Amino acid sequence: MAVAMLTLGKPCWADEPPEMFADMLHADVPLYTFEWENMWPRSFTSGDDFGCLSAIRFGDWQFTPASDNPNEDARWERFSNYGVIHCAAIFRTADDRKELENAEWRYGYFVKIGTGRRDEHIWDLWAIQSGTRPGSEYRLLAHDPEETTPSAFRVLQQRCPTGWYREGKRFDIWPTRYCVVHSRADLLTLARRMLALPARGTLTLVAKSD
Repeated sequence: MAVAMLTLGKPCWADEPPEMFADMLHADVPLYTFEWENMWPRSFTSGDDFGCLSAIRFGDWQFTPASDNPNEDARWERFSNYGVIHCAAIFRTADDRKELENAEWRYGYFVKIGTGRRDEHIWDLWAIQSGTRPGSEYRLLAHDPEETTPSAFRVLQQRCPTGWYREGKRFDIWPTRYCVVHSRADLLTLARRMLALPARGTLTLVAKSD
């Protein structure tokens, strides 16, 4: 006999994976600027030295979807530094690592937005803020603070709360709906809720091959 379980108010069957959400999160202007202490990369000066520092290591990262996430495939992401005066990260994504060099890119930042609790354990909550005009998009991540310098993240679900959606009329196959994030407090609240759900997968730093 099948056993029904309730997840977020919707029934699913024990032999079916939970539904995974990855709604686009968008703010009409960037929520974080350099006044936010935990936004990286950011500039530094020390005597005659200057440049950009980052709390998140640059390099190639691999996204591995969770075993119960049928909606996403494995992919590669490259995080690199923009410059030494104007600090920003460059984000590239590709299905294959060899394709990263010529992949499309966006400027953005890593932002530690706060902390959250899951299974009596405290996690650092991060967002990747990409783009500046018109506004920014956000990806939600979580990191175990026992690891001083992050080399792996939980990639959190992004399920838009009721009332946050904005949607134009659909035409053909092109989507118009996205999730409006109005404030830093809203983004943190959402991240804490998403931390309680099964992760979409993991994002892990991969050393350069010889």
